[in-house]
This record gives sequence, C-alpha cells and structure tokens, in this order.
Amino acid sequence: MNTLRALSKALNDGEISSSELIGTALARARQSESVFIELNEGLLRLAESIDRARGKNETVPALAGIPITLKDLFNVRHQRTLAGSMVLKNLAKPEEKDADVIAPLRDAGLLFLGRTNMSEFAFSGIGVNPHYGTPRSIWDRETGRLPGGSSSGSAVSVAEGIVVATLGSDTAGSCRIPASFNGIVGVKPSYGRFSLQGIYPLSPTSDAPGPLAKDVDSCYLLDQLMCRKLAPQDTLPEIPVRDAGSLKLAVPESRVLDELDSEVQSAFDSALDRLRNAGVVVKTVEMSAIDQSIDLFYNKAIILYEAYQHQRELLEQYGDQFDPFVRDRTLAGREISDDEQQSRYRAKANLVELFSQQFKQLKIDALLYPTTPCIPPAIAETDDPDNARRVNLQCLRNTATANYFDGCSISLPCHREGEAPVGLMVSAMNGDDEKLYSVSATIERILQSNAR
Repeated sequence: MNTLRALSKALNDGEISSSELIGTALARARQSESVFIELNEGLLRLAESIDRARGKNETVPALAGIPITLKDLFNVRHQRTLAGSMVLKNLAKPEEKDADVIAPLRDAGLLFLGRTNMSEFAFSGIGVNPHYGTPRSIWDRETGRLPGGSSSGSAVSVAEGIVVATLGSDTAGSCRIPASFNGIVGVKPSYGRFSLQGIYPLSPTSDAPGPLAKDVDSCYLLDQLMCRKLAPQDTLPEIPVRDAGSLKLAVPESRVLDELDSEVQSAFDSALDRLRNAGVVVKTVEMSAIDQSIDLFYNKAIILYEAYQHQRELLEQYGDQFDPFVRDRTLAGREISDDEQQSRYRAKANLVELFSQQFKQLKIDALLYPTTPCIPPAIAETDDPDNARRVNLQCLRNTATANYFDGCSISLPCHREGEAPVGLMVSAMNGDDEKLYSVSATIERILQSNAR
C-alpha cells in the first residue's frame, strides 16, 4: 500500500483506518532526522472524524484521510510559511488561507502531516540547511549523502515511507534532483500549469509546484486535483498507459551526457536497453536547444535577479541570519541591471520557441537523459563553500534545461534494486503534461517489470 490509489482502496474497503495511517506516519515522522520543520500533531482528530464518516457510509472523497507532506513554502491556513529560513521565524504570521494549489488537496480530504525541510528560500539544488539540519538521502546513510534540493525533506519523507506522496516546487530541478537522489518519482510541470498564488517565490518566471511520490500514478492524482480536473467526489481517473511499440523517444547528443558518474552511465544505458527490448523506439538526435539551455543557465541565469529583488530588504536588515551559501548566491543578483535582465528574458523566450520548434520537428513523444550526472554526493563534500558551489551546479546542470525551455519533466528511478539511486528524466515541451504522464507511466511499467 505504498501508493495513493492503493491507500484509497484500503481505506474505502475498510482494511485500514485513517487514524491508523496518521498514527503510523506521525510515529515515523518523530523518529526522522531533519525531515520536518513542523509536524501537525493534532491531525488524529481529523482522521477520526473521517473514519466516523466512512463508518456511517457517508459520502467521503476517495483520498480522504491519507497523509501527505508539504514543502515549507506553501501557504497553509493558520500556519506560518518559513521557507526553510530562520529570518522568517521572527517575522512570519499565520496565513489566512491556503495556497491555490493546496486548497483542492484539502477539499479532497488529504491530511497535511507536516511542513518539510528545504534549502533556505529554495535556493539550492543540494538540499543543505544549516538552520534545521540536512536530511540525508535514503541511500548510504552511513556516509551521509545529500538529499538533493530544494525539496529535500519532501523527497526524504516519501523515501522513508512516512507518506506515499508530497508536494514540492521546481525552479531549476528542485523536485527532480531530490527524487533522483532518493529513488522516487518527481515532477516539474509545465511553467504556467499551476497558480503560484500563496507559494513563497524564488523566481516567479520559473517556479513550478510539483508532486513527488513512490509512483507516477500518485503524482498524476495530485496533479489532477491541483488542476481541478479531478473533483473531490469523483472516481479516481486512470492514466492511459501506452503500448510500448507506439513510443518514440529521443536521447539528445548534448552536454547532458558528459562527465556522468559510472553508476549513472550504467543505469542510464541499462534503462535504454530495457526500453528498446520492450519495443520502444529510442533514437539519438541533435538538438541545439539543450546545450543552449545549459549555456543560459550557467552564464545568464534568470533566477539571480528575481531572487535578489524579492530578498533585498531582508538581506539589508537580516543578512547575517541567512545561510551564507544562499546569501552569497542571492547577492550575486545585485550585479544584474534591469536592462541586462530584460535581455535574459528575451534570450529565454527565444529558447522556448526554438525548443518547441525542434521538438515538433523530431516527431517524438519525449526526450530522455539522466536527471543528474552524479549519484548523491557526500554531505561532507559541501563543507567547503567553493566545492559546494561546484557540486550545486553539477546537480542542477541537466534538470535546469527543462526550466529554461519552460517544459514539463518527470524523473523516474532507473537503477536496479540495491544500487545507488539514479534518475531517468523524461521531458517534453510546454503544455504536454497529460501526454508526459502517459509516456512516463509506460516507461515506469517497463523499467519495473525487469528492475531486479
């Protein structure tokens, strides 16, 4: 029962109660390290009321009573949004209403177990947080490896089995990197698919709230709720899984394949072999927009200016309370003029158009490349600030491409059981989200059928 659909069936069949689910989840959450910024300890009363309603055969939403977690940048009514910071701990007030993407999850009866830890202000792909501790990747706990960021606690809360699904956000990889580093599924929806109202901003022209879960289907159900295509009382929809032989996928000849860790190279090659053996068409293609995305990310980042504009007053008054790594990255935006930022916006708009043209010309369903070029680095590798910057850029290199062409992108675990976690990134152009879920569910089924 490690999916939303399976838990829904078990609840509605009377095999388990919401109270049991919440009790187990809270017990596991209390034992976790640095995963949560705040737990909703009073959730048991809500669970009991849902159990009573089910016991009386009252109409209850299919997902009611299932716990999920939320990254600490979503406004939840009566809770404070700290965005993983210490600064806001003294400044933030309880929110009056839910973020636009949170409200339909509440309406569906999902129970918010707690606010998960994250990179401060979501400004890091590695997931380190000096204020609330750094949750460790689920893999190789003895060494202590990076969880990926910025949705670090969200991913680990799923990987540890505290919940089966969670909500994060992705500005340059912040759902997909932690998904890859923890062996779960993470989604970056098309830019503009969801409202950003009530979400603490990093870069409003790139931010995208997205689900993470044990499987593609659970992410899809959260997506459909957030889009309000799935109403609380509706029967849960099924993803239309494709016939393997109908899939046309492409691997771009690009820097996204450079300098891969041996484990990543091996898992990626194996995944491609398994897809081809199942009848999927996988071809190698030239696509200049991918390398141009990397160039734009490295040399003319959109995020820096926007992050600085949002944080400048806080920095002036409370800069000493920032994570130094985040503070220094944010201050870099001070050097970017308004005119220069406008030129960066134009460059990105041209890139979005170029990518869409090239994607359509290829007549493919999706692109494939590794989510990250590396397996989770050791947390100790980021103790030195210069090395932390290098590791951060390494982690973000591949995922940032999708944010710079405003596309949709899903990271699927593609490693074999017992091996270091590796993500396979499946990406398409803006607006192809429904199709991408179908393609990804098909790929997931093929990879899982011979994963051992």
